[in-house]
Amino acid sequence: MTPRVMRCVALALALALSAPPLTWALDVGDPMPPISVKKWVSNTPVTAASAKGKVVVVEFWATWCPPCRQSIPHLNKLHETYEKKGVVICGITQEQESTVTDFIKTMPMKYHVGIDTGSTGSVYMKGVSGIPHAFVIDRRGKVAWQGHPMAGLDDVLAKLAAEGGGAASDDPLEAALELSTGADLSQRDLPKALALARKAYEASGRKDAKALGILARVHYEMGHLPTAVEAALAAAKLATGEEEAALKAAADFYKKELERRREDPAAKF
Repeated sequence: MTPRVMRCVALALALALSAPPLTWALDVGDPMPPISVKKWVSNTPVTAASAKGKVVVVEFWATWCPPCRQSIPHLNKLHETYEKKGVVICGITQEQESTVTDFIKTMPMKYHVGIDTGSTGSVYMKGVSGIPHAFVIDRRGKVAWQGHPMAGLDDVLAKLAAEGGGAASDDPLEAALELSTGADLSQRDLPKALALARKAYEASGRKDAKALGILARVHYEMGHLPTAVEAALAAAKLATGEEEAALKAAADFYKKELERRREDPAAKF
């Protein structure tokens, strides 16, 4: 090695050692940044509301990228496996809409594919040198993993999907209320709410006024008005004081709503 080459190597090494370490904008545990999309061109739009409480995969790709194309069949398979288990897979690209739609005609993408406004990639991909690159957001809205979609994504999704969704509360009665009366309709799960309320009521030996009152409310939300009236009145008999008065008022409300629907022509087929 000539002295000149040695000096160049030494200079390159010195520059490498003095350079600041590469930092990523996102790390495990960080909150999920928003996804800003011009248009969703495959599957349904993904919104903050629809993604709430779900596992979200945000994968960056491009039609001109051979490794990205190789990942698509795998992501399609993951989508089919986990879609009904609360997992949402998004493919984000900054290309023109026509380029992407033409590409999808030849290589179907069954998961959610969106055209980035530019702000999504600039936040998620800061410090990331190449694509495809995926981020996994857990049900709490925190970054759980990031990396190549063909290297580790399967294991992460299997683990997070197995943990289940459920409701934000560990209390089955509070969870039943969340699942039956929550403001976000996309997150409601009336059959699960009914099962939770019934289980809590049975576990109490059928003596818990609160559990039976919540069970009545779930029946009301499901349209089972006669059952809601009966359950609320039975709950009132188990209660005392203000709780008894509140349950009687609930029963009265359900009864009036039942009568209104019977009399209202618009409430009939």
